[in-house]
Amino acid sequence: MTRTYQEQDVLRLARRWNNAKRSYLLVDPLQAKHVPVAPQDALAMMQALGELLRQEAPDASLIIGFAETATAISGAAAFCFGADTRYVQTTRENCGSFRMLQFREEHSHAVTQQIACDPLTGEHRQIIMIDDEISTGRTIENIIAVLREDFPALHDTEFVIGSILNRLSDERRQVLAAQNIRFVSLVPVEDRDFEGMVSDMTVTPPVPAQPIDADYAEYTAQHRLPAFRTGTTAGAMQHALAQFTEECGQHLLSELPAQGKILLLGTEECMLPALTVGQYLTQERPGLSVFTHATTRSPIGICQAEGYPCPSGVQLHSFFEAERVTYLYNIRDYDAVAVVTDSQDDAQCRLAMQTLAGAFAKNCEKFYLIRG
Repeated sequence: MTRTYQEQDVLRLARRWNNAKRSYLLVDPLQAKHVPVAPQDALAMMQALGELLRQEAPDASLIIGFAETATAISGAAAFCFGADTRYVQTTRENCGSFRMLQFREEHSHAVTQQIACDPLTGEHRQIIMIDDEISTGRTIENIIAVLREDFPALHDTEFVIGSILNRLSDERRQVLAAQNIRFVSLVPVEDRDFEGMVSDMTVTPPVPAQPIDADYAEYTAQHRLPAFRTGTTAGAMQHALAQFTEECGQHLLSELPAQGKILLLGTEECMLPALTVGQYLTQERPGLSVFTHATTRSPIGICQAEGYPCPSGVQLHSFFEAERVTYLYNIRDYDAVAVVTDSQDDAQCRLAMQTLAGAFAKNCEKFYLIRG
């Protein structure tokens, strides 16, 4: 039986750091982004949304996941659909020679995103878009307008927008319904003055982690990760991810102790593989206590007040790009930390692992880097 979720399960309020467009952030503790969570609990929530979407949009032929925070949600939800259902994630990464369309995410810390064009070709009666949270719907409106302009065949396509949280007003729902855009959410949220609720919060910025020259074991998987950013199908993605998960899970089991507290850490848009490997470890070695979350581009204020979702946090070098600053929240004690990434940049991976080791200098001594 699929679990039902309430607002208290999936919503914590945080204050963004230095973001004039939107001062608050709704943090989902089950999302495996900002807060460490047992991987099976995160995947259960994501697949609950997938089951709901399968009921509400049975004719969907394409699923689009929004970077960076909804990439795991959309990937896990896609497993609830037929093997031929197309899948693609939006991205802020360079995708080489693939033709991409750009759109804007107005309130974000990094407003420009892009989507690969190939999965959008052909006829689509229904397309599902998945984000973690819907507030005004303007990002959705922006991307659908861009898609319909470049792909006239999508003019009559129904877009079904899935999310964990949705606080869209009735007025905005009506405006978007007139554009053949419909919304499905796991947890409807009554909109309220979140700006006012965070205005009195005293927060400090995440401090830069000091890199240390720590040893870490690196493993590059023979089974490659799916083409999340340029397009695949639900069946091909599930098959490739299952092979990657078993290979990397078996490798880690050969290195890890019989018992202990283990963190599987995703990197920015690459979130789902850390969850599936983490779940594999949990199933194969019950003595391990496994948690998962991910680095992010989003700067959040740090506060030790009771109930605040980010009582600790650091700046890290990105695994993907030299000039990019990323963040990691909720630094805790672990017996081992294993990073799962699809970065192909050797130098950035080394630098990022050094700052990660610095962040965990008092919390962990064993580090692993898994590359797909």
